[in-house]
Amino acid sequence: MAWATASSRHNRLPRAREPDIRRQGHEPSRGAFSKRLAAAFATVAALTALLATILLSVVWNYQFDQYVRGNLQLVSNGAASLVAEAYELNGDWTIDTLSVIPRLSIMQGMAVQIVDESGQVIYDDLVSSTVEVIESEEEEGDIPPFFLKPAGRPVTSPVIAYGRQVGTVRVWAYGANAVLSEQDLQFRQGSFIAVAAAALVAIFLASFAGVWYAGLLVRPIATITAATRALRQGDREARTNLSGDDEISVLGATFDEMADAIEADRQLERRLTADVAHELRTPLQAIQATVEAMQDGVLAADVEHLGIVRNETRRLGRLADAILELTRLERGILPFSMERTDAAVPVRMAIDAAEALVESCDLTLEANIAERLFVLGDADRLQQAVGNLISNAARYTPTGGRIEAVVTRKGGWVCITVSDTGSGIAEADLPHVFSRFWRADAARTSTTGGMGIGLAVTKEIVERHRGTIKAESVLGEGAKFTIRLPVAN
Repeated sequence: MAWATASSRHNRLPRAREPDIRRQGHEPSRGAFSKRLAAAFATVAALTALLATILLSVVWNYQFDQYVRGNLQLVSNGAASLVAEAYELNGDWTIDTLSVIPRLSIMQGMAVQIVDESGQVIYDDLVSSTVEVIESEEEEGDIPPFFLKPAGRPVTSPVIAYGRQVGTVRVWAYGANAVLSEQDLQFRQGSFIAVAAAALVAIFLASFAGVWYAGLLVRPIATITAATRALRQGDREARTNLSGDDEISVLGATFDEMADAIEADRQLERRLTADVAHELRTPLQAIQATVEAMQDGVLAADVEHLGIVRNETRRLGRLADAILELTRLERGILPFSMERTDAAVPVRMAIDAAEALVESCDLTLEANIAERLFVLGDADRLQQAVGNLISNAARYTPTGGRIEAVVTRKGGWVCITVSDTGSGIAEADLPHVFSRFWRADAARTSTTGGMGIGLAVTKEIVERHRGTIKAESVLGEGAKFTIRLPVAN
């Protein structure tokens, strides 16, 4: 069965002039994106390296500080032990007791202080060293004063003698590198140098990776850009031919689908123009031929021949009205009276209106209509939509065939189905059945196939009701059209 069908909505607005991106200075610079991406990668790598260096410096400084304080604590504990033995040997804080304190502590970057149980300082490396420095100045006369300043807070150790605490040893460090061995200092310096080198290597590798990755991104983007330009310049066969699951490949595939759809629309527009011209030419030729024949005296200007002119004129009027109605529907300017309506009402009205046509075609029309299924819609427009489906079914169903109209509810939808026992629609033709002036059988004329606008009007009416319409068919077994409308609460 070759169905006369209708066209999908076509935008009739004038095509806007396409901007010339080259004239407007939007021509992409070669390598610009690669450079920006490489710079971004390098910046991220540099910031990461800087952050890692800061964190590492903080952690290492803390660890070294703990290491230094551990060494100071060992010195403090050792000094406290020596002083305690000397205290027990001498019986009090005497010169002999204090003389056991190691005198190399200042040279090792440390200062020792001892306080007795009352908190009085009885020994201080800073004072002793200052005295020695002053004495040496008096002897040599040209040595400037030298004062040592301990850094940080001291570590302490109790002096235990005779089973009680008789004093406290305090030990300070001079400078940040106190009690650090040469190996310690070299290790710390080498570690920071290694971090700096790693940062430079990371920046270099990130820049290289940015350039490489940008190339992967730029190539498909350049392909899409080239295809877009070619399509803009009139090459209708321009395609990206990209495939894959990533976003850019999907974009390219979507562009190809869009280009295919544009080309299909162009072909449909060309076919539409030809179909409209054909629809108009046939009645105009009939009118012209009849009028010229009457003027030449070949045909009499009687009621019969004037009736031919009248019928063809009416046919032109119906075609113009159908096109105008479809255009208004597409533009949304045709008024609809939306009310809560029982879907059975417009369906029965459509069946009653098509009864004469069905009988004249010697067909059987069966109805299976559920009552009180309410929708929000315009009853007259719904009757028109269902009537178009029934009239199409009657027109293309062979004598003795059957047409069935069914109204049911499925979930939140009211379903109106019109099916027939005609020859069906080819699967390849199903996507086009709602295209205006489209016919599965190109040789079919409006005499046998209608004007090809009815299904387009039906589709527009259904969509104005926020519904959907679907065509199903098996070639040789008939066709079925299903309208779904949302249930009105």
